Amino acid sequence: MAVMPSIRPHLTTRDVLAELDQALGDHMAWLKAWHRVFLCGAPVSPGDAADDPRDLGRFGAWYVKNQHESLVNQPALRALANLHQDMHERAYALAQTARSGAPVAASDYDAFMDAAAAFVANARRLEKAFASASSDLDPLTGMHNRQAMNRDLERERARALRLDRPACFALADLDHFKSVNDTHGHGAGDQVLMATAESLMNALRPYDTVYRYGGEEFLICLPDISAPMAVTVIERLLQALRSKPVAIEGGGSIAITCSFGIAQVDPDCSVEQTIERADQALYRAKHTGRDRLCVWESDDAPQGAA
Repeated sequence: MAVMPSIRPHLTTRDVLAELDQALGDHMAWLKAWHRVFLCGAPVSPGDAADDPRDLGRFGAWYVKNQHESLVNQPALRALANLHQDMHERAYALAQTARSGAPVAASDYDAFMDAAAAFVANARRLEKAFASASSDLDPLTGMHNRQAMNRDLERERARALRLDRPACFALADLDHFKSVNDTHGHGAGDQVLMATAESLMNALRPYDTVYRYGGEEFLICLPDISAPMAVTVIERLLQALRSKPVAIEGGGSIAITCSFGIAQVDPDCSVEQTIERADQALYRAKHTGRDRLCVWESDDAPQGAA
């Protein structure tokens, strides 16, 4: 069996927070130095002459190195990296114009300063968001963790009952996940978990939420939907997972499937009891062939249970 290459530790929210804080400090120091080009005739710095984002200061290098991490590979941080690169490209063009002795257009300078201010505003906004979410995110997948789940599900159950609206919880469990770790290594297992998380989030409705329930299990909160409608949503997830094998480091790919159990929120059941019902339906899906979904039925309840 080929030995899988080692995978470096995944970033945590604390790592991202520290980098954003450093980026803001570096930005102000860089902007001060950049203005010396105009006011003092200082030479253009290597960073302002760079085309490769890895050379655009510490933040550019950090982003390129970590851009495929789940906590970094998200729209808000990609947008920040694009702002950072655009700002440096404008800085380089203005600095070159100044060195040539040609006048700098006020509109070009204003556009550069707007880009610099937008970078700061967006970095601060992201810093605040990561700080508030740091205790609620799973560091491997970037999903909300079980701590956040417990709070959110109580709120969703209360909302559904107050508005007399349906809601469902679905438990998902990766099929044969132990064999992935045993055959390909835990690094490949982590890649499968991250890819599964991404597929689930991409295939769901915008207002659905996925949580890392534990190990290879995920819980999905489906607001404003009855069990029959939830079946349609989960069937879409099943197809999304089947159709996208996970490429692993070292070459090759792993086909992944998942089993699902669905339970509708019931006024007579607590959040914990509803999750238990979903788990019982999941058990039936596992024992009737896997790669399928089952909806909780009263026959799923263990003997003597409600």
